[in-house]
Amino acid sequence: MAQVHLLRDAESPGFEEALEAELEDAGFKQGMTVAVKLHMGEGKGMFRPELAKRAVSVLTGLGCKPFLFDTIVMYPGPRHIKAGYKANALLHGFTENKMGCPVMISDDYVTLKTAHMDVEVSKEMAEADAMLVLTHFKGHDCASFGGSIKNLGMGCASPKSKRDQHKLGMPKVNEKCTACHICEEVCPFKVIKVKDKCVINESRCMGCDTCYYNCPHDALEISVNFETLLCEAAWAALKSLEGKPVYYVNDVRHITKHCDCFPFPGDPVAKDVGIVMTSDIVAADKASLDLSIKQEGKDFYKELHHHDPYLSIKEAQRQGMGKEEYSLVEI
Repeated sequence: MAQVHLLRDAESPGFEEALEAELEDAGFKQGMTVAVKLHMGEGKGMFRPELAKRAVSVLTGLGCKPFLFDTIVMYPGPRHIKAGYKANALLHGFTENKMGCPVMISDDYVTLKTAHMDVEVSKEMAEADAMLVLTHFKGHDCASFGGSIKNLGMGCASPKSKRDQHKLGMPKVNEKCTACHICEEVCPFKVIKVKDKCVINESRCMGCDTCYYNCPHDALEISVNFETLLCEAAWAALKSLEGKPVYYVNDVRHITKHCDCFPFPGDPVAKDVGIVMTSDIVAADKASLDLSIKQEGKDFYKELHHHDPYLSIKEAQRQGMGKEEYSLVEI
């Protein structure tokens, strides 16, 4: 069973103290090159640079050689190319001078085969000696929440592999459709129109399967769901680092409805929980979900996105990435 540490006060020096002890226990050692995975912001949503800097200082204090990294995205915008992403990172304060380590935008990949995809993951990450995953925990329009699993599954993959995750499981309409309009109402991307039957604009569909899960007539079919593809991509990222230390920090504060990939992810939809830390990716996201839902007294992720947030947790466990069960220690 994984031990999950919860720090309610993110400003407390307890963050550095706990992270240092945890990284040492996980096998982070002097001289190791450490890939620090984080999303450096599309708009206002991101892992906070001040906290990232503190994590980097812990790594350098252990004698490690960290570098921040992320991969370019599949959609048009500044983060679609390395130069644009670097400018965006600079805008948000992610620079070598401010962070105390190099900042790398990765667009070179190694390929790992999964059940449904050939996943291209960051070569720089795969060649590192260890990885620290820094994640801003928030809502997500496809998986209902975005945590460490999403940070690796989408964030470590090439634009092609990001696109595969969104496109390989797109729903198809069968003859059972009664034109009840429920799919149109729950579609987060507004790509479904219903007249005589449901019609999906496949060029704009993001493969979230929300329509599939909410159809009361079984009129939609999928060959593979989004959670399976997302977890396969996260599994590929971890497989490329097989045998090397990996540790997870979820910042469960400023929880917004939308992902950090949105220019305007929205105002907070829940109270701040704190910082969650563990060596198990499944436990990291499960604890973050449990704590935020318990605090609000309801599953607000499902209310907002019409989608069970625990699906990717169960799928990640099924794929052998970690365990749902954990013990919580407040620090």
